[in-house]
Amino acid sequence: MLSDPRKMAQFGFEQGIGFVPFAGLGYGIFKKLTKDDSSPVRAAAAITLAKDPDPKSGDALVVAVPDKSSIVRAAALDAIAQRNDPQLIVRIMRALNDDKPESQYTAAATIYRLSKTQESRGN
Repeated sequence: MLSDPRKMAQFGFEQGIGFVPFAGLGYGIFKKLTKDDSSPVRAAAAITLAKDPDPKSGDALVVAVPDKSSIVRAAALDAIAQRNDPQLIVRIMRALNDDKPESQYTAAATIYRLSKTQESRGN
């Protein structure tokens, strides 16, 4: 680390930011988001598909539900909820067993919303 100026600068920054109140939290989020720069793009793509009426878009969102990134999983589930297509409930049930509680809660909320949509349609 001592021979690499970039690593030394990063180390100095990380140590110094600890003295600024709440800055460590923001820096942690920044590191998480920039660690995998394709996740935010994939999540944005999922949100974009929410209002697309093509059934293939619903299929693509279902495929994104078990994504390795929790950001993408949450975006895909949110987009599925916005589609108001109760036929997707069965296809996303496995998300209730996700290892992240946030994903489990998002899946449960999505299923609840879609089931209410189904009830209001009388199916």
